[in-house]
Amino acid sequence: MKKGITTHLKRYSPVTMTNALVNFKKICSLPLVRLVSLEASLEAEKKKGLFRLNHWRFSRKAKCLTVVAIVAVLLLSAFEFFPKQNVDRDNVVPQNGDNSTATPSPTAAANEDNGSSSNLTQWISELTGSKEQTSGSSWVGSPGLIQSAQTINSTVWMEVAANAWAYFQLGVGVNPITGLPYAGGLTFEAFTDWDLGVYIQAVIDAQELNLTGTGGAWGSSARIDKVLTFLENRPLNNATNYPWQFYDATTGKEAYSVSQEATVDITDTGRLFVALSNLINFNSSLAPQIITIVGRCNYTALVPGIESDSLTSVNIYSYYVYSGFASFWPNQLSNAPINILNNILSAGNVTTYGNVSLPKGQISCVPLLCSVFELDNNNSQLMGLMNQVYLAHEAYYNATRQYVAFGEGNGFSTSAYLDEWVVLPNGDTWKITASGSSSYLGINQSNYIIYNYVAFGFLSLYNTMFARNTVIYLEQRLPDPSGGYAEGADNSGNVVSMVGSNTNGLILDAALYYIQNNP
Repeated sequence: MKKGITTHLKRYSPVTMTNALVNFKKICSLPLVRLVSLEASLEAEKKKGLFRLNHWRFSRKAKCLTVVAIVAVLLLSAFEFFPKQNVDRDNVVPQNGDNSTATPSPTAAANEDNGSSSNLTQWISELTGSKEQTSGSSWVGSPGLIQSAQTINSTVWMEVAANAWAYFQLGVGVNPITGLPYAGGLTFEAFTDWDLGVYIQAVIDAQELNLTGTGGAWGSSARIDKVLTFLENRPLNNATNYPWQFYDATTGKEAYSVSQEATVDITDTGRLFVALSNLINFNSSLAPQIITIVGRCNYTALVPGIESDSLTSVNIYSYYVYSGFASFWPNQLSNAPINILNNILSAGNVTTYGNVSLPKGQISCVPLLCSVFELDNNNSQLMGLMNQVYLAHEAYYNATRQYVAFGEGNGFSTSAYLDEWVVLPNGDTWKITASGSSSYLGINQSNYIIYNYVAFGFLSLYNTMFARNTVIYLEQRLPDPSGGYAEGADNSGNVVSMVGSNTNGLILDAALYYIQNNP
């Protein structure tokens, strides 16, 4: 880990590393347990599948159910001769990847027919009082919100938004005394400036969706006031006069045990600046207070390095983060984001799964979705890049029949924070690294984590059968979202059940985007 007068960056590109302002890599917000080796984790997962000897005794009820099941299987076999469409398959054909502005041709989710055999399977399940088990460790539950919807419309998205906003309720994802957010619910009661930005944006989204009012002890105005008061008075690192990496949401004080000895984290800061800029646009009366907060630290000293890095960077994280800085230093940095986007789109291309072309940049869905949903300068280049990344996911599924929604977040039996890269500057595609590392992890396709917020993001933007089926696959396996949406699952049915601010903040973003663009 590098130290210096600049910062520890969350995402970094090997190509621009020597000129970059910082090591651009997001630090795990949830270091709950010690990192164990991935090899050991996978070995442990294998052991879970070992058979155990059992002595079987059949009751009268069990015998009856067995007979019913045999008859049903025979009926099911007969139905196999009839055409059907499975919920795990779609008819969307990827567009030609050579056209960066091409739009996908969505298959209307409202017309989906699960087929006779699928309905019969559900009937057997109801009759026997059981649930279908996946090949992994989770159970397939009853139809959820998206699967049950006849059409995906603003009414459905309001229910999605309400589920995501449930995470940000007092005692769930927000401390009821300080009003500060938890990064990972009660399992991790600390937060970074990134998490604080997520929370500010979530409050803005909830207000615009009428999920909360402005008044009252915990209306949007009171929530924002508590956050801004914290930012005005929070303790800074005495050695650097910049913020600590982590703060304790229960006290508002620095969290020494998990903070890194870095000068400043530019990625976290830039994400906070995006939210603060959006807050000014949302309520201009807060501008003087926010300008004072930004001026507490000498962030101006970072501007020349950001400007220089933007000339060579091909990292989509830089595009998003530097957009936050450009909001407050427009004279020096107004061209920085577009410089980075131009660098990415002119870096050469690589083709994935036949006909989808991707630029050789450092592309992750998290900053890409955040840029589309939260920035107010969504030009055709950005939307074209978003479209190609989506089409690459669709093409991946059509070729492999493995669901994919590459993002970042927590893994399974390890505390490692994982980054799933759709493409990298060297032309490699579909690679996974642990946070702080450039080494690829040897995770097979069935164990790629399908991140919930990416799936919902695709559904919001494109409303295709592939996007809907990906969300359905997850909602059948993840816990009920009454307290917010869980992180994701893999294609073997293993679940990452942690519920946190990043997932629910981005799903709120996705809901607002859909509703505003589909009146």
